Amino acid sequence: MNLNKNQKETIRGYLFVAPVLLLLFLFSLYPLFKTIYFSFFDIRLASMNRKVFAGWKNYRLLFTRVNPSFFSQILPATVYYVVGSVAGQIGFGFLLAILVQQKFVKGREAIRAIIILPWVVSGIIIAISWRFMYEPRLGVLNYLLMRMGVVNPPTWLNDERLVMGCLVVANIWHGMAFSFIIQTSGLHSISDEVMEAALVDGANGFQRLTLIIIPLVRQFLVLNLILTSMATINSFDLIFAMTNGGPMFKTEVISVQMYHRAFGFGRLGEGSAIATIILLMNLILTIFYMRMNKNQSAGGDG
Repeated sequence: MNLNKNQKETIRGYLFVAPVLLLLFLFSLYPLFKTIYFSFFDIRLASMNRKVFAGWKNYRLLFTRVNPSFFSQILPATVYYVVGSVAGQIGFGFLLAILVQQKFVKGREAIRAIIILPWVVSGIIIAISWRFMYEPRLGVLNYLLMRMGVVNPPTWLNDERLVMGCLVVANIWHGMAFSFIIQTSGLHSISDEVMEAALVDGANGFQRLTLIIIPLVRQFLVLNLILTSMATINSFDLIFAMTNGGPMFKTEVISVQMYHRAFGFGRLGEGSAIATIILLMNLILTIFYMRMNKNQSAGGDG
């Protein structure tokens, strides 16, 4: 069979892509479809080969269970954790990227390396470090508060009013570097000529930020928003190591609930149903962010 040059190049391209597609199917698509399939069965961890079709039962159990309740405990905890973490990571990451980008800052590469350090450290290590800081008797925070004259410092991770805020702060510190990297890339895409022209036109710092910098890095912000939201919804290790969903289910976010149902209680079908709900949450957020960005782009062009 005689093939022309374009056909040979096409076949060569498919051959190069084939291993990647195979790995994508084996480690991403196949587990995804298998999880959705398992969500419609009653599967016990101790007897995985004996699965019984359950229909929508696993989903009904998730939404109707009283303790913890999905709508009054799991969902509010998840929203609080995701919104607080995403806003803090993107906000502080963007602020740090702008500050480090300034020309008067010396040793930028060293500063960037230091900022990135928390992101490359394991989430479990981060959790253990922050749990020690929040420790009521030996923790650094309470030591400083007692040195300042506070007689009864808070118990932090055991206080139902403070525990979620403590987790959000730890997660912001852990994930802020990722936002810093993306926003630094966005700032590097803005040419010096554009900023110099704005200075010549008399634009002050706030005007340059709102009228030039943010519009030009909007695509980076949207990408950052999508990736950070997905990572935070899927976040498990930090919460599990710091509170394990307690106290009184105050930090029982949906990813921790998935682990508890699948491996704590040995009900893989229920865990798969929760994993499917997490997938839908990620899809809905991604579509929402992309539509919002599309509408803003259309409005700007108009």
